[in-house]
Amino acid sequence: MRRLINNISFFLIAVLLLNCSDTDRGSFDEEILNKQIKEAKLTEFNGFYFVGNYNGRPSLYRYDRKNDKIKIFWNSESERVINLITSPDHNSAFFITKQKQRLKSSQPAIERGRLYRINYELKKAEFITQLEDGIQIIAYWLDKDRFTLIINSIDKVIASYVNKNAQLYNKFGKLLSDKTEIFDLTKDGYPISRMPEPQYVSPNEMFTIIEKNDSLVILQNPSDKEIKTNFYKKKLIQADWAENKRNLILLLTDKSENKDTIEQMNSFIAILDFKGQESKNNI
Repeated sequence: MRRLINNISFFLIAVLLLNCSDTDRGSFDEEILNKQIKEAKLTEFNGFYFVGNYNGRPSLYRYDRKNDKIKIFWNSESERVINLITSPDHNSAFFITKQKQRLKSSQPAIERGRLYRINYELKKAEFITQLEDGIQIIAYWLDKDRFTLIINSIDKVIASYVNKNAQLYNKFGKLLSDKTEIFDLTKDGYPISRMPEPQYVSPNEMFTIIEKNDSLVILQNPSDKEIKTNFYKKKLIQADWAENKRNLILLLTDKSENKDTIEQMNSFIAILDFKGQESKNNI
């Protein structure tokens, strides 16, 4: 009997210690987060670039925060902007233009495309290179220093071949590598380009995005506390951890969507506040 009482007492003490430990770790989480939010160094926001219509043509605009004004930044009578890709640190950007578009085998054909770089210091557009004609263009940043451009095109000799040309640039527009793969549609199928994996772990390693029972959950370290979201059966396309240490911006799409590029998806943006309520904006 005494042994049973001792075992029960030990069990109760263990449970109390465990609960206290969980509470302490949860409080420790909040202390660390509050400290990091307070000490966060934010980049000065001067403005941003975006695509808009100018005289009926997709062109580039710049918002100047200091003067609270929007001005046309780049436009051409013969070219149209088809993609603007900004680096993860928002200090560099490339944009792609086209002069003509037609249909070929139900895929958009880009003819006489051009690649430009935005010089943030000089606030001017710099021409980088003339692009090969293609049936598909895919562009994305590997990281804040490297930019990837992929152009798929029908082979000029054998119509069942697709050439996949992958170019890698640094943030200043210097070509680092240029490789071409040939795909036989009858054997290899159409080349699929995978986008970089989202950044599931925050830079301060306090939060991790996980999937649990078809729902997105944020795991907080070191307590392993779960922060639930309202996103069920959603696919994470991109995650951007804010400099203020308290916000997470998510680009999501339905899992039922089976598209190769972001432009083809029905996507939306969600903003999570680790110290407040979640807000969501559709696009």
